[in-house]
Amino acid sequence: MTKALLLVMCSAAVAAASPSKQDLEDRAAVLEKQLAGTTMTVLVESPFVVVGDMGVKETRRIATGFLRSKTALLEKDFFPERPDKLIEVWLFRNEKSFRAGAKKYFDDTPDTPFGYYSPEHSAMIMNANGLGTLSHELVHPYMEKNFPGVPSWFNEGLASLYEYPGESKGHIIGHVNWRLPELKREITKKTLPTLAKLLHTTTDEFYGADWDAYAQARYLCYYLQEHGQLHAFYEKFKADTKDESGQAALEAVLGEKLADFEPTWRAWVLAISKDPY
Repeated sequence: MTKALLLVMCSAAVAAASPSKQDLEDRAAVLEKQLAGTTMTVLVESPFVVVGDMGVKETRRIATGFLRSKTALLEKDFFPERPDKLIEVWLFRNEKSFRAGAKKYFDDTPDTPFGYYSPEHSAMIMNANGLGTLSHELVHPYMEKNFPGVPSWFNEGLASLYEYPGESKGHIIGHVNWRLPELKREITKKTLPTLAKLLHTTTDEFYGADWDAYAQARYLCYYLQEHGQLHAFYEKFKADTKDESGQAALEAVLGEKLADFEPTWRAWVLAISKDPY
């Protein structure tokens, strides 16, 4: 692939506002031209341009089914504003295809077998053999627009909550998932840091944590979900211009100090035995 083609493939058009129907169609046309002769399908599923290597029927099924429904639920509950840049969703049929596609079209070597969001390329690059990662990664570009100052712990905590998504009474929910056993193990072995430490991690500290910070953040969000407090926390946190960690907003919603809440949360996590839905 030439450098010129790589540049075209990796650079989504940027609009001053949420991309229009014409913006999306224009980008899809560029991609269709560049991908002519390949097995890639290109289609528009607002507010995204979707590219898939599993055939027209399956690409369309994912775009108009899973992607459309999860986008609508996230917008309804958390994100009134759509991303103000054009974002592509690249769907590859399995891990081998995903890794090859990430290298070919984005010159990336993924450190995950599942998928990731690349702000640099304005693209979600996905292994579509398991769509939970897609709903996880959907959160990130919406957070960029609706809560630009969000700390990594909540950005990833909310995203991780929806990596096993469901719907209840017209609202998106997260189910109990594979992150729970490791979190329980760390609580039992007393190696899990406090919630206060989690909330005050920098971006580098969160992603470089020597404990399962993703699981801790996810199941804090899950607790708030199960107690009907997640949306209130999100709105209060987003509106707080003084405490960027979220601790003040969390304590306000919980009605108690974080240190007093911590034993309750840990005991609650350890008591989870099955998904309630």
